[in-house]
Amino acid sequence: MMQQPLLIIGNKNYSSWSLRAWLLLKAFNIDFDEQLIELFHPSATAILDEHAPTGKVPVLVYGENDEKVTVWDTLAIAIHANDYLTDLDVWTGLNKSDAKNNTSNRINSAYCQSIIAEMHSGLMGIRSEMPMNIRATAKIQPSAACLKDIARIENIFADCLKNRSKDSYLFGAFTAADAFFAPVVLRLQTYAVASGIPLKPITKQYCVTMLNNLHIQAWINSALKETRVIKEDEAGEILSLNGVLGH
Repeated sequence: MMQQPLLIIGNKNYSSWSLRAWLLLKAFNIDFDEQLIELFHPSATAILDEHAPTGKVPVLVYGENDEKVTVWDTLAIAIHANDYLTDLDVWTGLNKSDAKNNTSNRINSAYCQSIIAEMHSGLMGIRSEMPMNIRATAKIQPSAACLKDIARIENIFADCLKNRSKDSYLFGAFTAADAFFAPVVLRLQTYAVASGIPLKPITKQYCVTMLNNLHIQAWINSALKETRVIKEDEAGEILSLNGVLGH
């Protein structure tokens, strides 16, 4: 029997990359243990030195000695999970035997992989100016680059969700794309209304769908119990705080 994978993650309030990997494993029924380290803290050094070649989270490890498997980077974790850890296809949300059966599934798989790669390698405006900060409601002055990224994300959502039911995920069933765009939903919740950034109705509806996801709710509840404030991951004028640091 294979040793249960261990996912090493950072502070749940801030670590958007950790959320992506954690949510993907949860959504595809992959049993794993989690180990939370403190970002930018000396206590994390030994764990990262042992398991994370880049010194960053998340990292997924399992097996012993010469058979130890180490997967770092969220995109690699998604690919590895799809190849070895689940009977479902993470790009379509379907059983693997069904996922390859028709052209529409192939189209969806290609689209899903493409928007994941786009998020993974780009959209730096929103990622740098609207860092994930789940407990906060904050006001920023978004740059043109940030607003361009939001417009691109809204177009992705609208294109994926057209002709789908009101409470649908991006490709109907939950896929890796939903896991990768989950931090965007949480960023919009923190900054959009407070900063006067208008969102399309279909974007707002998708955000509601994602925030109703039980795994995302569990992550948020854990994040709101955290007490550490990491200045490097704070942005804008904080208008209010939820959770144990709230008033």
